[in-house]
Amino acid sequence: MEQPIIEKPAIIKPRNGFIAFLLSLFFPGLGQIYNGHAKKGVIFFGLLILISLLFGVTRLSTSFYGLLSLLCIHITLRIYIIIDSVKNATRQKEYILKPYNTWYYHLLIAVCMFAVMFFYDSSKVLGIQTFKIPTSANNPTLQVGDLFIADLKAYKNTEPEYGDIVVYSGPDNQIYTFRVVGLPHDNIELIDNLVSINGKPGNAVFIKETINDGIPVELFKEKLPNGETYYIYKYKVPYDITKSNIKNIVVPSDSYYVLGDNRDNALDSRYVGFISKDKIMGRILFSYRGKEVKSKK
Repeated sequence: MEQPIIEKPAIIKPRNGFIAFLLSLFFPGLGQIYNGHAKKGVIFFGLLILISLLFGVTRLSTSFYGLLSLLCIHITLRIYIIIDSVKNATRQKEYILKPYNTWYYHLLIAVCMFAVMFFYDSSKVLGIQTFKIPTSANNPTLQVGDLFIADLKAYKNTEPEYGDIVVYSGPDNQIYTFRVVGLPHDNIELIDNLVSINGKPGNAVFIKETINDGIPVELFKEKLPNGETYYIYKYKVPYDITKSNIKNIVVPSDSYYVLGDNRDNALDSRYVGFISKDKIMGRILFSYRGKEVKSKK
């Protein structure tokens, strides 16, 4: 004779809005799982990752407004996830616990979410990375302490151009940022720290005398062969006369000649030599103030 199946009584335990808030704040989607909405929680968590992936694939993250849109979408979605979890938690006064509503299941899910977020390299997915300017070598364009965003995929299918401020790994494995003034096979000459390329006189216009880091300097507007213009500082009396006047600099294949905009205070190609293409990590897009350093062509 078969024994009757005795079902365990359902355990009723109301949801706590504060717990739902904390879970959603640190692990987006876990608050929904806590509330018994597992599918919704997985969808929310997946959306946050998918949105970044879409912006990375479409390269929208490399434009100022695209990046701003991504941040707004992420912040809005995160706030919505938190509000949704708290509202649903406060409504469920007689919530029947589901099999996964145990502390160890929640901990396991949290660990899995943390692992995904830890190994999910947003820089590689979006193709951008944030750096901080440590020196005044690129004044007046970039200031000490500025945060800037670099496009890590800028040269995946293209080559660096005149005027690009590139991010590259130096011989000491430190990260440097300088402006490209010489392309492969160019013949460059420096005359009083102003650039002459392929025999054409340097195109620089004096703007004014000013003070930089307590030192009197001259502000010039320099122009490169592709029409790219930018401002540079140079001392009224060169800091190093041997590096402010150099002739017959021939750039090798797959290499570039880079200079700092602060000509008398930059450890650039005049001192470390040419920068090979394989050392260049990307190109600067924006400073922390949202100023575009160079427009995409």
